[in-house]
Amino acid sequence: MIKKVVYDNTHLTLDERKTIQNGIETGLTKVEIARMISKDPSTIGKEIKKHRKLKPRNVFNLDSLCVHLKECHGCKGKCDKYEEMKCFRRDRSPGACNKCPKTSHCHLDKYFYYANIAHENYKYTLTDSRQGLNLNTTELKEIANVIAPLLEQGQSINQILSNHKEIKQCNKTIYNYIEMGLFKNYGINNFSLKEQVNRKVSKVKYKKRKPPVNYEVRTYTDYLKFVSENPNIQTTEMDTVMNSLSGPYIQTFIFQNTGFMIGFLHTEKTSESMSKTLNTLQDRLDDNEFKQLF
Repeated sequence: MIKKVVYDNTHLTLDERKTIQNGIETGLTKVEIARMISKDPSTIGKEIKKHRKLKPRNVFNLDSLCVHLKECHGCKGKCDKYEEMKCFRRDRSPGACNKCPKTSHCHLDKYFYYANIAHENYKYTLTDSRQGLNLNTTELKEIANVIAPLLEQGQSINQILSNHKEIKQCNKTIYNYIEMGLFKNYGINNFSLKEQVNRKVSKVKYKKRKPPVNYEVRTYTDYLKFVSENPNIQTTEMDTVMNSLSGPYIQTFIFQNTGFMIGFLHTEKTSESMSKTLNTLQDRLDDNEFKQLF
């Protein structure tokens, strides 16, 4: 049986990026680097390809790097047969040229991966994606040209978006854009929303909120305090025991001064079900016995 590899799906840290850079410099493959930091090899490949920096080649006296250069005897420019030379280390694995032994006399474009620069770019992208608007000026104008005349006709945002599927934003987003004043240059503001401006005051008479339940002198801490101050008074503690939230449930009564406990089986955990047990006990015991025990 093949054991499934479990990868760490968290974002790369600076230390992990330094490990990637060190792996490139020592000539490790993406798979070997991935094993070192418990990541998927594709994650390593995407990280290197996204953050590596290009160092263009020196084209002095070397205009073309076509693999067919010797066959064409001095070809200049890119013809239909043009095919640039490949480099396994640069183009396949690990994907960068850090400390490559051929760097000094290599005539190809080079890519270098630096952990500190990669991490700074990652942090910038992380914060930048959470700021600003997911909308450019052209898209803003296109949306405004659609909704402006329809709002003047008295249509609602929901009605407009239902009839114009080319607008990909939802109702809430459009309302937020209007609230932010993005469409003010197109004559659209909160006063353009007829259903908002003309909204009538509700005639519903609101009831005063009930005060919260007062549990003063009724908490479990108060009970423990009472027991410590009155050790000779007999008390009975009720609890519910269960193996699963779906039941069944056992309602228990512990007679603290005696160490004796009884239990009653229930199929549901409700106050009504638990109260039935007390009613049954009260019916079977006389008043004095019930008051003494419960």
